[in-house]
Amino acid sequence: MTGSKILLKAGTNEVELLELYLDEWVGETRKRWSFGLNVAKVKKIIKESDLKNFSGRKEEGLQSGDSGVVDPRNPLVLGMFEFMGSVIPLIDLSGWLCLEKVRGENRMVLVTEFNEQVSAFLVSGVNRIHRISWGELESLQGRMAKYVEGTIIGTVKLTDPERILQVLDLEQALEDLSPNKENASFLEIEEVDDKVYIAFCADDSRSMRNLVKNSLERGGFEVKAFPNGKDLWSELESVSNQVKETGRPVSDYVHLVVSDIEMPGMDGHAVTRKIKNDQYISGLRVYLFSSLITEELLHKGLSVGADRQYSKPQISILVKQALEDVKSDTNNT
Repeated sequence: MTGSKILLKAGTNEVELLELYLDEWVGETRKRWSFGLNVAKVKKIIKESDLKNFSGRKEEGLQSGDSGVVDPRNPLVLGMFEFMGSVIPLIDLSGWLCLEKVRGENRMVLVTEFNEQVSAFLVSGVNRIHRISWGELESLQGRMAKYVEGTIIGTVKLTDPERILQVLDLEQALEDLSPNKENASFLEIEEVDDKVYIAFCADDSRSMRNLVKNSLERGGFEVKAFPNGKDLWSELESVSNQVKETGRPVSDYVHLVVSDIEMPGMDGHAVTRKIKNDQYISGLRVYLFSSLITEELLHKGLSVGADRQYSKPQISILVKQALEDVKSDTNNT
């Protein structure tokens, strides 16, 4: 299975989620947890028994330089194996979610690619693919939201049989397994005191939202941040109405929008399409900043009119380009 072969048209606010499950055993009682993962992040599904050149946990065979950002010596890394000419880590998904260790003979391995990183996750099995609207994804509230922040984006209710699909945020898993928690890219941004420009940003992950906000502010933007695309679009609709009523340019209100793609309520592609189809704010620059920005998926952002697209390790590049673009826009008005 390859995610890129079944992608939906961009801007429809729909997503295809692969349903995977983890079986947790307490004594002789089995508890099955259902999770969802964006198909666009899945490169291949492999039977654990079919893994080639799997290293296991032999410490002398684990070299931190082989796996990119993930430290293979982390206890959650079950070992390394060869995939398409590269050596990648096999990560214990149950361990990361603080569940009992996956048991059984028919376990599956999900090979994923996002944030310019290829990794693999061990799961009990997979069921099917569900096509849903981001509007169906329910954000967690209150204490539960705080408890699962960084692991679960939201939940979807499924039927036949009735169950709750918890949509995973695997970006946080790779961040947790990284040997270097500091974001060197952020420190590359030249810090300025004056906030000359205005930017809106949206990301459902609080840590990533704060990174974007702090990075843009460090570079000279005044930033208003939103937890999802729906709230972002509501604010942009207000800007559109003000432009319509006053006749002033959109740059009097905002210069730049930086949006994640995967978000409850409305995804970044749908927001971008709405901006570019609105006659009063269509000239607003829109950057997509997401783990889903890969060579295979760039066409989706282009099809909805995104001005630029960056993967999430590229925050310093984004800010530098944003300053150049906004300065150019200002000089030309």
